[in-house]
Amino acid sequence: MTQDHVARWGKAGAAYDLVASIAFVTPWTGALALDLLGTPHTGQTLLFSTLFGTVVVMWSIVRWLRPERLLIAADTAGRALFSLWFAWALWQGHTPALAGFLALELFWGAAQLRALLRR
Repeated sequence: MTQDHVARWGKAGAAYDLVASIAFVTPWTGALALDLLGTPHTGQTLLFSTLFGTVVVMWSIVRWLRPERLLIAADTAGRALFSLWFAWALWQGHTPALAGFLALELFWGAAQLRALLRR
């Protein structure tokens, strides 16, 4: 596939990440999002989810503005790791809401990988 195809899938994945993570950028919206997901939270949980949300939103913006092959490849590897941790959390009995996030991570990871591997 062409670089343009990789860039389109990379930008689409970045848009998904932005939408999925924007609620976790502030402690107030993060608490609301965790409540909606049915996830009990403490101050420490909220801190880490807010840090996570901030980093993912920033990374999404970088990939949207510069959807380069290397950045999309790094993001694809990250999606594989996120999928592993989502699966582990589900195995440990965490909220079933993670299954939806796992499915979406697997989809975007596979789509980006396919675009990266095809010439």
